[in-house]
Amino acid sequence: MNFNRREFLEVAGSALATPLESAQSRGPNIVYVLSDTHRWGAMPFTQTPGVRTPSMDRLRQEGVSFNHCYTNLPICTPYRAIMMTGRWPYQQGLMENHMKLAERVDMPEGNQYRGTLAWTFKDAGYRTAHFGKWHLGGTDTRRFGFDKSVVWEGTNNHRKCSYSVDGGPLVAWQGESNATATTEQALEWMEQASRGPEPFLLVISLNPPHGPVQDASDRKKALYPSEKQLPFHPLDKLREWEAHRDYHAWVSAVDDDLGLVMRRLETTGLAKDTVLIYTSDHGGMSGVDGIEYGQKRHPNDESSRVPFLIRWPGHIPAGRRFDDLISTIDVVPTLAGLGGVGARLARGGTSQAKESAAYLASLPGHDFSLRLMGSEDKSTPESVFLMHPSNMNNANHYEPIWRAVVTREFTYAVTGEGEHRLWKNGDGYQKDNLLGNPAYLDTRRELWRKLDGWMDRVERPYYDNWFARAAEKEVKAWNREHGFGKDNPDRSIGRKALFDMSKSKPA
Repeated sequence: MNFNRREFLEVAGSALATPLESAQSRGPNIVYVLSDTHRWGAMPFTQTPGVRTPSMDRLRQEGVSFNHCYTNLPICTPYRAIMMTGRWPYQQGLMENHMKLAERVDMPEGNQYRGTLAWTFKDAGYRTAHFGKWHLGGTDTRRFGFDKSVVWEGTNNHRKCSYSVDGGPLVAWQGESNATATTEQALEWMEQASRGPEPFLLVISLNPPHGPVQDASDRKKALYPSEKQLPFHPLDKLREWEAHRDYHAWVSAVDDDLGLVMRRLETTGLAKDTVLIYTSDHGGMSGVDGIEYGQKRHPNDESSRVPFLIRWPGHIPAGRRFDDLISTIDVVPTLAGLGGVGARLARGGTSQAKESAAYLASLPGHDFSLRLMGSEDKSTPESVFLMHPSNMNNANHYEPIWRAVVTREFTYAVTGEGEHRLWKNGDGYQKDNLLGNPAYLDTRRELWRKLDGWMDRVERPYYDNWFARAAEKEVKAWNREHGFGKDNPDRSIGRKALFDMSKSKPA
């Protein structure tokens, strides 16, 4: 959906007060801690009892853990684009790695930096900051609504990389963990921001346990001396001990960083006034189907299912485990709901506040704040949509192109050539593909209809706009991926390769 400035103003009044309007006049602080490639199953209270994550376990006990949180497109850049915009990949245009948020296709000319999580909070009176991996183009997040920007570059080398402060020159850094260094920078800003009258939104974006993982510290590797302490994933066909050990060593290191945040919130007296979230952009395949440990882009739980732990003392009841289906598209509405942002924007009175109110009201995701606060919410999603639409910037790998729908009972995925996977869900592993079982024919038909309905809502309406407005290099990359010429800029020919559901429809 595209809005020009006039349309923004016309819709602004539809952003209504949230359930938290009277909960706290100042509004809670929001600290969003985001790691990279941490699969849901790699925690001691999910599927890996041997991994040590005391901070995550404590956060779970003091708040809510979502048992079924999914990333709608399990790749770094697309996740971050959905998280920042609250809109679907074809809708805003970032469906692959190395695309730029400044080239999004859903905003009016000259206004492409607006319509973000940060602007929505900033226009509602929050101070805002982003520290860490950005992966959305450039080294300055301020134009996207952050008051403070520290962007880390080259972070796959966890011990030697660089960072830019407010878009300035890169500063060389070397140490044991860039995630810890990022966290310490962010906490220094947090203490300064907490002295002001405004609440703050702080995003801390960490690279580990993204690979390569062999540079984990020796002291973290020593936590897992053998398979006895840390058994392999039962579906891991590679069984590469060092990759398995080192990945979980980095998970434990990230847990230390989360612990730093929790302790600083306590020592500064901010904990009671702060919503704290821990999550990840996607998981990693962990050797399942013989796919390397950190690879994503698959509908499997290992790739698409991620942690989502959230705490707000005195407001979010402690120790609850939700089986609701939540996904990346729900992040902006939920954080805005918890912050009372809609009501704050409505009271703001400025043209920018009205624009952000209209933008927030236009978002397709679900606001889980009512549910988190303990109220009944019968409108939570019955299914979520997952996708992998392109390998066009994926130089080193080619992964299947697929679409999937997840319900509480099943995950169902199709490719352009036919049905791909049908798994039963639950707390176990997706061991058996049930497509060949005739007892599930009616289930396949029902799930195919659900998936086709998702395509009608979140993908097909945006095809033409994407091809019309995407950067030329992205159109060339799309055409190249689909065999339409190495450097073909034709904006019409690529539509011939759009995803076809007809070949996968069960008979």
